[in-house]
Amino acid sequence: MVDAVRSVPLSGWLDAARAARAEGYRWFDWLGAVDEIGRTDSIRIVLRVAPHPDADGVRLETLVPRLAGELASVRDVWAGAAWHEREVRDFFGVTFAGGDPRPLLLRPDAVGHPLLADSVLAARVMREWPGAKEPGDARAAGRRRTVPPGVPDPAVWGDRAGEPASAAEVAASVQGGRMRSRATPGSRPARPAAQARPEAGARPAAGARPEAGDGPPERGGAR
Repeated sequence: MVDAVRSVPLSGWLDAARAARAEGYRWFDWLGAVDEIGRTDSIRIVLRVAPHPDADGVRLETLVPRLAGELASVRDVWAGAAWHEREVRDFFGVTFAGGDPRPLLLRPDAVGHPLLADSVLAARVMREWPGAKEPGDARAAGRRRTVPPGVPDPAVWGDRAGEPASAAEVAASVQGGRMRSRATPGSRPARPAAQARPEAGARPAAGARPEAGDGPPERGGAR
């Protein structure tokens, strides 16, 4: 399927939804969100509708502020959007004016919004991340420690001197994967240069010892 994409200003979201409905896009598919941290300080809201389930549809997109973002609800245009709006509110913190304010998947007393890219998952900070020779031993010798996705670099997140980390700094550090030490210039010895191997068929220089794998020396001369 190839959907048309319509970028809509924040103030024209509800009008764009009503216009799409009037054009025959009566079947509501889904509504979701993407955290644009590191690119813009916004949450991208995406809505897909179509004339019927098997037809090409249209996607409406708009940007709302990451902090205290608010968008008009489209549940009066498509009733099924109410559940999706509640999910986006739980996970991204976007408020839908005129929508259902009740939590859908999180507890009413839940703190934070777990799908924001700078939201630190506490369980992954408190527990050791796998990556050791033996279960439960994340510091076993011979294996490099790994950091779990969703946990920023400790130098960025947590107690640090100075101003708190910006959203861009946190976004750059929340990558997961292998931990890399921050070596200063000159703190590591330089690797020795690789020695050139002799070309095939070339004779070693006088007095040079043959390398392993070169085979026995050539025999010649009178006995």
